[in-house]
Amino acid sequence: MQIIVPIKQVPESEELRYDPATRTLVREGVASVINPFDKRSLTEAIRLRSLHGGTIVALTMGPPQAREALVECLGRGVDRCVHITDRAFAASDTLATACTLAAALKRLPFDLLLLGKSTTDSETGQVGPELAELLDLPQVTGATSIEMVDEHTLRVTRETDLGFERVECPLPALLTAAEHLIKPAKTKPAVLEEGQRRIAEDPSLIETWNAHDLGILPQDAGLSGSPTWVVDLRPVEVERDRQILAGDTLSSVDSLLLELKERGFGARDTSSNAFRPQPAPLPSPVSDPDPQRSIWSIAEWLPSAGSATPRLRQVSFELASTAARVASEVGGEAVAVLVGHHVEPLASQLAANGASTIVLADDPALASYTTEAYAWVLAEAIKARRPWAVLLPATSFGSDLAPRVAARLNLGLTGDCLGLEVSNEGYLLHLKPAFGGQVVAPIASRTLPQMSTLRPGMLSTYAPDSSRPSIIERLDLTAMPDSRVRILSSTQEGEAGLALDDARLVVCVGMGIGDPEALDVVRDLAGKLGEWMGLSPDEVAVGGTRKVVDAGWLPRHQQVGITGRAVAPDLYLGLGVHGNFNHTVGILRSRIVVSVNSDPDAPIFRASDIGVISNWHSFAETLLSRLSETSYS
Repeated sequence: MQIIVPIKQVPESEELRYDPATRTLVREGVASVINPFDKRSLTEAIRLRSLHGGTIVALTMGPPQAREALVECLGRGVDRCVHITDRAFAASDTLATACTLAAALKRLPFDLLLLGKSTTDSETGQVGPELAELLDLPQVTGATSIEMVDEHTLRVTRETDLGFERVECPLPALLTAAEHLIKPAKTKPAVLEEGQRRIAEDPSLIETWNAHDLGILPQDAGLSGSPTWVVDLRPVEVERDRQILAGDTLSSVDSLLLELKERGFGARDTSSNAFRPQPAPLPSPVSDPDPQRSIWSIAEWLPSAGSATPRLRQVSFELASTAARVASEVGGEAVAVLVGHHVEPLASQLAANGASTIVLADDPALASYTTEAYAWVLAEAIKARRPWAVLLPATSFGSDLAPRVAARLNLGLTGDCLGLEVSNEGYLLHLKPAFGGQVVAPIASRTLPQMSTLRPGMLSTYAPDSSRPSIIERLDLTAMPDSRVRILSSTQEGEAGLALDDARLVVCVGMGIGDPEALDVVRDLAGKLGEWMGLSPDEVAVGGTRKVVDAGWLPRHQQVGITGRAVAPDLYLGLGVHGNFNHTVGILRSRIVVSVNSDPDAPIFRASDIGVISNWHSFAETLLSRLSETSYS
């Protein structure tokens, strides 16, 4: 089997600093490394070769210093490398990068392209699906296991937000490696020395190709060939009260409960929503909308137990409302696109959340999400109706679908956004976090429609209005293709993670809780605190930091942070959470943030309204005791 592993050299994001004076990232003295997800794909390629034979080619696109990463790849055992480098490629966005890589890959034979799921500098997962489209390959993103069925077929398990899917995929194919696919080999001095020895003995092990070699004109590459560009860099600022409670645990608990009661929390009728500010009404539809200014939101649904009709995910309502808001600002119409089977009854819910028109594709062939079928539906609808902007959820569904559609239509795409703004010049700014959440980059697009994926839980919500009228337009599906990737089975163990999307109380744990056995106390506390707040059990959720998930204490679906889920509860309670920025960016929209940590210098306190300096376990036991007393009910 011939495997190609495209890799990227990225800066160590933890070493980067944002300089507010110059509004730039300080890279001086920051080491560059192989992107961590790419290390996983490289390690998996070596494993597959050891089982089935074949060759591995590592390929990178970057400046001259990116050659260092290829030397490391040789030290790890790849057979040869290709370095794509040219000043013309500088400042390429994901689509320009994918186009350049596709030109190179058309010169190389392969059975399998194996990439990392995303990169740590820009946190996008777009290049893989865009490459798959440009090369007309089946794709499977977020692979957690890969096995050969025969020389023509792979069986892959991929992670989704709901659980896992097991699929069969014909070769040649493109896969992207999830975090838990394989433990990557560490970069040791001996690895680098071996790579240097091999290249010294045979310099031809690294081929260098430039734009001329690939037949790419300078104006079609780099910044000039990119449909999106970064307008600015903004620091991410979290404004919190930063009140600190210290002293004995009992007094801290009593002070916390008193403070929460003063802020409107406490036992009450759940239906009253007394301590949650009422959402603003939806913007009124534009009376005479410009047909060239329609804003589309792509709905995502989830299976419903015991019902043929699925249920809409909360992010679908967030996107529909956001589309209504942007449409009102640019003089267009808010349109929701609903694709699936037995989904027509969901149209009224999208209308109540702002959609004036529902574009519907309801067919048995769409009962399960497959990339190729859904990409065909959305691309054909866009070509026929030409919207001004298309918004998808930054979920496993949207992040798999959007890049494929963008590449098919040669459109700019900004992934994993925190929000949208309409600039003074009248174009859409897509607010994207980067470099571990240290900055937000407003990104604009030269192509129409402008496309973006937006993170669940990060968008402002509006009060639904069931009286809003809407019309349904049905799509013609007669030419819809079959999918080359076949779903064998799926699991839904991620429901606890989905609960984080809608939770009004989130209790989040860090490594400071000590061990996974402590989660029993955490869950007891979450339940009791939820009762005190007057919440139902399905409005309470437990999450964890990335390190907690990496340690296996909680499943990946319950990770909170920039590489996990963003949450927007009424109350976030962090127990033993250190508070690095890649976590706190995921709690930005929490109404009140309370953190408990024994380290008075823990960064989490800078992102908290109320910080309690205490041993988390003593705090939890004391709070449980207090909440059980009738005087606190």
